[in-house]
Amino acid sequence: MTDYQKPPYDYRPINALPYWDVIGEFITSAVTDTAAATGREERSLYPAAVGFVLWCWQSRGTPLERKRIFRRATVEEFIHLAMTRYTKGSRATHRATLWLMIENLNPADLNRSHRPISRSAPTKPYSAPEVAALNSWATSQGTEHRRRDAIALLALGLGAGLASRELLGVRVQDLDIRTGGIQVIVWESRPRVVPLRPDWERPLRRILEDLQPNDWLFRPVDSARPPARSRTSYFEPAPTWMCAPVACAPHGCSTTFAAARHPRNYCGSQG
Repeated sequence: MTDYQKPPYDYRPINALPYWDVIGEFITSAVTDTAAATGREERSLYPAAVGFVLWCWQSRGTPLERKRIFRRATVEEFIHLAMTRYTKGSRATHRATLWLMIENLNPADLNRSHRPISRSAPTKPYSAPEVAALNSWATSQGTEHRRRDAIALLALGLGAGLASRELLGVRVQDLDIRTGGIQVIVWESRPRVVPLRPDWERPLRRILEDLQPNDWLFRPVDSARPPARSRTSYFEPAPTWMCAPVACAPHGCSTTFAAARHPRNYCGSQG
């Protein structure tokens, strides 16, 4: 008498069914390997895996490769861009499931998620009077082009905590305004989604009226210089001063600089 073997779980998602011939094998393999390594039921992994992989492949154009898809930064983009209509509990469940899959399918990504601790103390953030001086500098630029660039620089720096290499890579189409507020999609350095501080939304919206989706948001002009204190800081790798201090930072972000000081910068685990 042969031992009974439980048949493999056959999952057929309705929304992804038209594309299942393309993505189905990749998803099934990922789910099967994760279930075998963790003891989780395959049926509990499929909902998060299918939605996530479909979004990566269809919306981001990411190749069906484990090292390209199963990354924490990509999961954060999915949670905060593709699941806006889901409840907080559902988003947390999907994140936990996807992070579990990353731990088993692409463990090397976990090492990349931890940033080294700086050897030097971060620069003290700007005070309210200093921020006011920066605003005055931005609005007093001699041409409309310079004023627009100056406001974009301050909004992305003070309002989102972006480092110089990151804000130089932001296009208008990288701003998500569908939720009422503004979220900045960062592709450089550490891909993530950063909500803009509410007090910087109005200035940024004003300059968006004159720009096209594919335009760079910040196009530096050499002769336009911020006040003395910031002349070098604007172009340092980790401009801590750019974001006002907050009472707490997300777990996993305490050693990052400008980004860590933004209250909702999704670069670490969230509750």
